[in-house]
Amino acid sequence: MGQEETQQDEIPLLTKEEAIAEVRRWLEVEKVDPERIFATSGETTIRYKDLIHHLEQETPDGKLLLFAISRGRAMKESRDQEMQALLQIIAQPPRPEKPSDS
Repeated sequence: MGQEETQQDEIPLLTKEEAIAEVRRWLEVEKVDPERIFATSGETTIRYKDLIHHLEQETPDGKLLLFAISRGRAMKESRDQEMQALLQIIAQPPRPEKPSDS
């Protein structure tokens, strides 16, 4: 169980550039409020407008943010794949019943 669990928990990390592009998409396309809090821990609060700076400067927080953004994207892709599979099942026409030879 341990080895299998580790492989499933491994998240493919985005590159710094991919993560920055993702943040820009959130801000420009999805119109996320730049003042909205992305993460908070103890005394530290990181707002969406600060994400690119942390990622570009590769701060310790930036490395953690890169993992968080990568994990979020992987989870979204997984949910999208599961939804597509479910929609395919739902969209399939019912099997025709075979007439019985009575």
